[in-house]
Amino acid sequence: MGFRTALYEEHLALAARMVDFGGWDMPVQYEGVLAEHARVRTAAGLFDTSHMDAFWLEGPDSLGTLSRLVTQDVRTLAVGACRYGFLLAEDGGVLDDLIVYRMGEDAWMPVVNAATAPADLAWVRQGCDGTRTTVRDLRGAQGKLDVQGPAALDALRRALGCDVSALPRFRWQHGRVCGAPAILSRTGYTGEDGVELYAPPEALRAAWQALLDAGVRPCGLGARDTLRLEAGLPLYGHELDATVSPAEAGLLRYCSKTEPFIGQAALRRRAAAPATLLVPFRMEGRQTARHGQCVRLEGGEEIGRVTSGSFGPTVGCAIGFAYVAPPYAGRGTRWFVDNGRALLPATVAERPFVRS
Repeated sequence: MGFRTALYEEHLALAARMVDFGGWDMPVQYEGVLAEHARVRTAAGLFDTSHMDAFWLEGPDSLGTLSRLVTQDVRTLAVGACRYGFLLAEDGGVLDDLIVYRMGEDAWMPVVNAATAPADLAWVRQGCDGTRTTVRDLRGAQGKLDVQGPAALDALRRALGCDVSALPRFRWQHGRVCGAPAILSRTGYTGEDGVELYAPPEALRAAWQALLDAGVRPCGLGARDTLRLEAGLPLYGHELDATVSPAEAGLLRYCSKTEPFIGQAALRRRAAAPATLLVPFRMEGRQTARHGQCVRLEGGEEIGRVTSGSFGPTVGCAIGFAYVAPPYAGRGTRWFVDNGRALLPATVAERPFVRS
């Protein structure tokens, strides 16, 4: 048995199929991945994402301390805004990808992935040792819902009375949800418009039911994965881990600040001569690639590995990500995915596969 979010019983009541994800018992689907995927692309879907964690950093030294720990430029981040970036090891490897929220002049909320959260918290606390910065884990004090899709903002207004229509992307605002203080963030992980809602567990349960009553249907991690893949978004543990850096992943734009940060020197060295590069690819037909499968040339030479693969319901073909040797990373380059039975033709594509 894994960890459970505050909505675990609600998922069971809706006959969700539960799976282990990063040590958490999470719903992978309700009606089915295809239906849930289509709902987010055309209307609105509701996700329980409370398995993710958030920390609270505060204090007079918090800006300088946090800036050394993360790759994004937090000095230019306004209160009410948030920004994507990374925690890096000294060798430039990705410890986690995260979004940092500026909650006040000296207050911050990094939001991290579920499986990496304990190690992230230890890393952040170690980085804050000896500074006038306090670190608090928000696990248990708040959870998170994602409402995603072209009808998401209207659904929030109807169900919860929350109007975020004037809020730009990667901005957040305070609000009240079901009688409790909440944070409403114009962010998401689907490639569609939407909001991530942070609130105490009891308020989340009430908000979940209110959204269901308003006609928003629940979606599981299966649809979340196909949606993020079509949107060209990386997943930690697949496209990102401690063995690769943002240089190999094609994400150096999130590490462009000149102020020093942990892993910066190693990252620059790796960017000068990457041994492998992350590329999106399309395949012919409905056969899909899977994480860990080899990428080969027609003669059988191994040139890389698949990190993610699935059928893309919106694009109508199999898509994925792979790390390949740089000579084979150019758009339009053809190679093969070895599924153990056959070599399946694939072509390097452009990301995102689907634009909102």
